[in-house]
Amino acid sequence: MKAVVVALCFAFLCADALAQCDDGVPELVCKASKNQDRSLTMRDHCRYQQRASVQLYKKLKDGTAGSLEKTRETTVIVEPSMQPDETGRYPVITRVVADTDDKGRPKSKVDPNAKTGLTSGAFLDIIFFPLLPEKLKYYQFEELESDRAGEKLFRFYPKPGATQEPLASGKVYLNPESGAVLTLKIEGLYNLEVMDKVLKNLGKVFATVDFSEFDGKYRMPTYATGGGISDVRGFKGVFKFVFEESKYTQVLKL
Repeated sequence: MKAVVVALCFAFLCADALAQCDDGVPELVCKASKNQDRSLTMRDHCRYQQRASVQLYKKLKDGTAGSLEKTRETTVIVEPSMQPDETGRYPVITRVVADTDDKGRPKSKVDPNAKTGLTSGAFLDIIFFPLLPEKLKYYQFEELESDRAGEKLFRFYPKPGATQEPLASGKVYLNPESGAVLTLKIEGLYNLEVMDKVLKNLGKVFATVDFSEFDGKYRMPTYATGGGISDVRGFKGVFKFVFEESKYTQVLKL
């Protein structure tokens, strides 16, 4: 999700202009980028549910996972405000509806404003929507032989010197005709400190994200698994996660 929902007319009417590809970007990736932009715009106009289960393990000297130290399950409802702010934009509201303590025990009283990984929308967008049109100029692309019948596979990674924009690297499986994003395999994240200095201490991150069709033309990130290594204060160790997103209902008009 974006930090705020972009101004309505700009987000939708200018999508085609934003999706213009630079030289070196495969045409199918350009189609995928355009769809990611439109899908994120639609998602920002929806109410939906996110659920995440996160386990944090002690990091051993060799960088592998040791004993389980924390486990937490959280469910939030995400939706745009029904009223614009003073800038004319619609803030995104995240409300915690179910939560556990660090031992995975359900809380009898849930703080709707509790800080969780699911409240970091901008961070999640890098994993779920790395190929937005404005990001393409920072990437290099390479078509690979796909190991899935009927799907195209591309590798993407930051260009040398692309250090001022949060980016990802990995592989993307696409519909060979429409360019619809089917699966993303994130292998690394870069320049996260541009968003938040704390994220500089987030080490290796990987994820596999599966997308589902919504309203016949949008591709939403509905299931993801992954993990990584973190040196962030209060969250140090090797982590693993399972993420689900569902129950989309459009609440703002495009």
